[in-house]
Amino acid sequence: METTNIKKEIENLNTKIKELYEKAEEIKEKRNNANEAVKSHKEKRESINKIVKEKIELIRNLKKERGELLTEFKELKVNKDSINQKIQQLETIIETKCPSLEKERELVAEIESYKKLLEKSNIIDQLNKKIAEISEEISEFVKKSAEEHEKVLEHAKISAESHQKLMEVYSQINKLKEKSRELYRKLKEPNKEKRKEKEEKESKTEDAEKTEETTSQ
Repeated sequence: METTNIKKEIENLNTKIKELYEKAEEIKEKRNNANEAVKSHKEKRESINKIVKEKIELIRNLKKERGELLTEFKELKVNKDSINQKIQQLETIIETKCPSLEKERELVAEIESYKKLLEKSNIIDQLNKKIAEISEEISEFVKKSAEEHEKVLEHAKISAESHQKLMEVYSQINKLKEKSRELYRKLKEPNKEKRKEKEEKESKTEDAEKTEETTSQ
């Protein structure tokens, strides 16, 4: 290959290497952006999961409170309807049968006792409502967490694919660099041969001059 052609080929290779480096930078930026997105969505997912854990713990406490009240009702073998009926019955007795003052006090005390149970029954209703509301919130947060997880997987895939492409581009660059070095060595060889020829010629000239000097003496 002529020197001019070798130089031209080296220039072409250097141009391709430059283009590949530019391509590598683009791929690297895409990979780095994907990695940042993975980090961001992981943080969001963890934040959501933390909220879910807190709400699950809240439901556990509310259910415990509700369970204690339900146990009391179970032991007394009463429910909200039976309590209301009992209160109505006792109030009817006071209104219609004109009990003695002492008996009326007993009935009023019994009514107050049932009304306290009724308040506890209302608390159970409120707890049920609160538990249902929080359960719905948990479902929504779990859904959001799953969405963030999908985004993590999506961007992690982009990152992995970009990294693979980046390695392939670097491999191409190394191959082209090696080819360029080989051509550069070839470009230096003719000069090396010329220097060798020149050195040999100079050496012969020196030998001839020495021989001539010896003869003259």
